[in-house]
Amino acid sequence: MDSLIHADVFFFITSISIFIVTVIIVIAAFYIIKILRDLKHISERAKTEGDELLDDMKKLRENVKIQGAGLKNISKFFSSLFNKRK
Repeated sequence: MDSLIHADVFFFITSISIFIVTVIIVIAAFYIIKILRDLKHISERAKTEGDELLDDMKKLRENVKIQGAGLKNISKFFSSLFNKRK
């Protein structure tokens, strides 16, 4: 009879502890899911901002190529003027 009472107490304590551990795991999973959603939002935003940055860099490179060729012609013009004076 004494061992039956010990078994009942053991199962009662085990049931309570499993319930508490399950509640803690569910709460932790809730917060982990929330953090993962925030990380997904941040990574999507970083991706779009990175794409926009790449587009801006392409436009800047094109402008430098166009204006660089213009600057090259202007520098040739001025150098030809100075070369004629010599």
